[in-house]
Amino acid sequence: SGMGFSTPVSAAITSDGTLYVANRSGEQNPSMRVTKCTIDHEFISEFGRQGPVYGGNNNTSLFTWITGIALDSNENVYTSDEWRCQIHVFDKEGTYVSTWGEKGEGEGQLNGSAGICFDDDENLWVVNSFNSRVQKFSKDGKYISGFGVKGSGEGELDSPYGIALDPDGNIYVADWGNHRVQKFTPEGNHLATFGHAGKGSGSLNHPTGVCIDNEGDVYVVDWMNERVVIYDKDAKPITYLYGDAVDVSPWGEMSLESNPDMVKRRNQVQDMVEQQRKFRMPQGCLFDRENNRLIICDTNRGRLQVYLKDHSYQDPQFNL
Repeated sequence: SGMGFSTPVSAAITSDGTLYVANRSGEQNPSMRVTKCTIDHEFISEFGRQGPVYGGNNNTSLFTWITGIALDSNENVYTSDEWRCQIHVFDKEGTYVSTWGEKGEGEGQLNGSAGICFDDDENLWVVNSFNSRVQKFSKDGKYISGFGVKGSGEGELDSPYGIALDPDGNIYVADWGNHRVQKFTPEGNHLATFGHAGKGSGSLNHPTGVCIDNEGDVYVVDWMNERVVIYDKDAKPITYLYGDAVDVSPWGEMSLESNPDMVKRRNQVQDMVEQQRKFRMPQGCLFDRENNRLIICDTNRGRLQVYLKDHSYQDPQFNL
């Protein structure tokens, strides 16, 4: 707890640079929570806590598998829980507000609730990973519409995970099991496909996150290939990011100063700088359209990597 992240899987940002980061943590280090901090490394607070996988009261703010995170216009924080099949709501100070959602296969029910995002009308889109559907809800959990069937054909989904909307309101879904990202209208009509299975140019291996910038470029977290693939709006690959965190973050420096044994172990690793810059099983991403910044959840390294977009290329800015 406190400064630092523990398996960060998704993040959301306000216009003034306040970050909310969902920490998935793990059984060996149970510190599942939401971290609130600034993009300039200032720790503000944390909230939420890990609950039991089995048993307990499901209608609490306890997390089991926190996955997605999104903010409404009042900076209320919405989180999805993949195991509990629920959406938890907190205010911007981290005070628990409510929980909605029930497990099931029917309309308005959740099954493996993963990526979430708001549209311009403040409806919440929720990915159902376990039954390959995407659904739209009001902020208080009333079902509005949905689309998606399991399969590998055009417009079909297989264990979808991340979700994002472009400036025009079109929906992009990280189609994890089919190794691609698909673009849909809000009505669920298929518009385009990005990527295909593999490791080569433009290919993907179980993508988990997606986001879109102001120009329509699409950023896909290529989870198993440990990279980010950038496509143009016509689904042509532009370039790739593999991680650029050459320097240790300020939070990391503080941790090293208090842990000399860790410093010794780092000094024993060959090519330490080269190793530490790379992504390790990244999972989530978001594009800060106010400031033209790409933020990657470098999940297994317990950090965020932040890039500043400058016209036709990505320049690494810093990491948290």
